[in-house]
Amino acid sequence: MKKQSIWMTIPVTTAVVLALAGCGGPDSNQPSTSGQPSTTTGSEQTQSGSGNSASSDDSSASTGKDSTANSSTNESTTHSELSDVDEVVKAVRNELKNQDVSLPTTFPLAKGQYLGAAITTNTIDASHVNFYTGDKPTTLNDPSFTKSNSKTPWLASYEVKTYENPDQTDLFPETDVQNIPKDMSVDLGHGIKGMVEGAAGSQYLTWQEGRWTLQIRSVSEDQMNNPGIAKKMVEYLESHTLPAPKDKGFVDVQYASGGKSVRVAISWQDGKRIHQLKTDQVPLDALGMVVSVK
Repeated sequence: MKKQSIWMTIPVTTAVVLALAGCGGPDSNQPSTSGQPSTTTGSEQTQSGSGNSASSDDSSASTGKDSTANSSTNESTTHSELSDVDEVVKAVRNELKNQDVSLPTTFPLAKGQYLGAAITTNTIDASHVNFYTGDKPTTLNDPSFTKSNSKTPWLASYEVKTYENPDQTDLFPETDVQNIPKDMSVDLGHGIKGMVEGAAGSQYLTWQEGRWTLQIRSVSEDQMNNPGIAKKMVEYLESHTLPAPKDKGFVDVQYASGGKSVRVAISWQDGKRIHQLKTDQVPLDALGMVVSVK
């Protein structure tokens, strides 16, 4: 494993492959919050999948010709069908007003599927993008994404937002898994111990890797193998690196009743800015998209 600076330690060995398909619709542009046990927050399983205009007022005033060219290029990109993931990511970058925002660059697409994207929030302090998967190329912000009868599957959302007080978002649980009681401890491999808890008909498994807290929640009566899912996630992070939060990060995996669908929210704080990816894809796919953020 490649040790991850001060924010991440660990690796993992064994794994259990649980193939769960996600469900759900386009995400809103509001950060998610969820209730939890004493350590708050958590959720699911695994599998793995696969520009820059908006110049400042000063620059466009001093270079009118270049500004016009950029505007023309952006309009052309917006109305062009995008058949490649890189084209979609570049088109989104070109439209965002905050050119300093990072984006996922890899997505779990089945063979023959195409990536689509729609920007739902676009300001200097906040951006929110919904990503879709379809069987044909689409334009950026394609009208089909917002139709009430749209059959284009939602893949994930990605938001970057600046807060006056990020601590008031309740996205990052205060968790201490350093001294876990023996009867609540589970070995996740590579020296990582998880804490098992039960509360209000739910079971939680929580562990830490550097500045990241990870948690899986499932319904108790489903008797899901949370340790097996966690081991697979730890194993994945042995050879893949999540973004290094300057403050803290949280991976929240929540299985719905029955265990056949999951919602994963991955959030990390960088000063007053919070990044968050949400998806109904299995945990390894969710981790893969965040690992690709740049």
